Amino acid sequence: MEKFPTLKDFCFRAIHEQHFRAVGTAALLSLPAELIKELLPLLNVCQLDELQPGLQLKGISTFSSWVKLYQHFQNKRKPKIFLTEQEVRVEVMRAMFAELLDTSSLDADAWKNVSVPTFASTAVKSVDHVTLSSDMRPHVDLTSGERTLLDSLEKTAEKLTLLFKDGRISLDTSQRLFFTIHRLLDHGTVKHLTLRSPFVNFLSWLLGYSGHLYRSLTEWQNNESLSTAPTIHFYYDEYLEEFHSEDGPAMKLRRMEDPYCEAPRYRCKDCVAPRPDPKIESLEVKMHFPEQVADVVEILPTFDSLTSLTLISCSTIPIGHIHDLAKALRSLASRPHRSLRRLAVCLLPCVSLLAVLLKAYRELKELDVEFHIIRFNARCEELEGELPLERLSVILDEPLMDPAFLLKTLPLCPRLVSLHVSEMRLPVAWSHKELLNTLAESNACLTSLSLSNLNLSDCLEEIVKVLRVCKLEELDLTSCRLLERCVGKAERLRDLADALKALPSLRKLTLSRNRLAEHVHAVAGLFSGPAAASLQYLNVSANFIQPADLRVFAEVLSSRPPLSKLTLDVTDNPGDRDAVTWNAALDKLRPLCHHLRTNRWNSRNAMADHVSNM
Repeated sequence: MEKFPTLKDFCFRAIHEQHFRAVGTAALLSLPAELIKELLPLLNVCQLDELQPGLQLKGISTFSSWVKLYQHFQNKRKPKIFLTEQEVRVEVMRAMFAELLDTSSLDADAWKNVSVPTFASTAVKSVDHVTLSSDMRPHVDLTSGERTLLDSLEKTAEKLTLLFKDGRISLDTSQRLFFTIHRLLDHGTVKHLTLRSPFVNFLSWLLGYSGHLYRSLTEWQNNESLSTAPTIHFYYDEYLEEFHSEDGPAMKLRRMEDPYCEAPRYRCKDCVAPRPDPKIESLEVKMHFPEQVADVVEILPTFDSLTSLTLISCSTIPIGHIHDLAKALRSLASRPHRSLRRLAVCLLPCVSLLAVLLKAYRELKELDVEFHIIRFNARCEELEGELPLERLSVILDEPLMDPAFLLKTLPLCPRLVSLHVSEMRLPVAWSHKELLNTLAESNACLTSLSLSNLNLSDCLEEIVKVLRVCKLEELDLTSCRLLERCVGKAERLRDLADALKALPSLRKLTLSRNRLAEHVHAVAGLFSGPAAASLQYLNVSANFIQPADLRVFAEVLSSRPPLSKLTLDVTDNPGDRDAVTWNAALDKLRPLCHHLRTNRWNSRNAMADHVSNM
């Protein structure tokens, strides 16, 4: 039967679409709580934000309404977990403000009846991360008005991401873009800079030459004899210099001494004197060409404020460039006011370069390296003495013939608290037992251990040994083939659960992609007995758990409930095979969970039948 709108429905719609301001927040907050709860899902972001303080005083939650708005901007990314209304509110404000800056069209549902200027002036107070791109088409002007949005961003934005796809955009867009960059870098509070550019020398140009350009701008403002203003010039072909890269043609910027244009564009009232260099603490460079390492090498030896450096290359970085980077690190290490503590480099061609980087800058506390191994012989440098390294991440994308490079490094890092090793595949006759034994003997301070895509099918005793020695708070054994070639799979899982229960410090456990399937109920044994685990997070996603298997897991867990509510991840399991049973199992789990992650995964498209029966 067709449902006709009621008078209440018409009133709610009128408030949402036209008369919210006329009715006023005081009148709306005086409504009965049940009516307010019915109205909340209809409100847009500005209306919800205006009502929230009053609703909090009345004890009415807006959490679900903010989550509904967040889902418009989630796309295909893994959803974040929010604990409070304020957390999800801030995330919505940031996402919608980002859409205002760099989207050709706005989401019709999310922006329905929203005043863009009103929203922008409210949201800007929550924005700490600004992304600017060479093809941006902003829906708001950051520089208009007496007190501009840019004035506010200077005070709130600590992270700046610059994305340049090519070197050709309109003159006006380039003027507006670089004026904004200048204000945020030279006058703002930006500490974290992320850059992606096709120009091999753009970073040194930006942090060095752009300062000259804006000093020229100041000179023009205060000198009547200069009739034209400086501009950003390199978007014209005559200012681009092409050279040959190993990955094909590339471009770099020519340094010009008189970057003037024909007419004034943007003026910066604050540039009354040369500004100090931006105090960038974190720098991430996403490189189009390996040659862009040279740009980093140029500025690194005097980059005292830098605490974190990340270099991400689309292709393998030549070994010579890494040695140049190591030389620049050694120069930086000699400076009295150096600050660098974290380094991440991807992709390295040879595992011996791990020792090269550690030797070049021995004060590193965190090191992330990813290898795309090229087959050539390279002498492994010998490391001596204790290293202060606290966090280490090593990823390899090709089979490794000898893990000695890592086994020699770990004993030198007794302060290591976090280790991530991924994709370290050994020859058939080899085992990861030696790696686990080394951890137990040398790295007792570990609190976070992540071993991903390693074959640990024969390493249960060694895993238990590590659990006895290290006071782990987080353990991730994703895709470690824990039950492969094992006869008593449920019993093996129970043995692992017993060892984990003996670790009272453990808070987070990930067993994703281990084909637990019908044996998943044994994991629920973590919460049984007098020494039940104190887990807060459990991930059993992508384990080919059928609806009937989840039902058994839910029944066992309900009979021995966790000490505190869990965050439980059961995504990417074939719940679509029997939706009724699956949903019933989820309903049984929800009272035990603070947050239950699930999704509508199409298992037939993923060939789950074939894989789960292997």
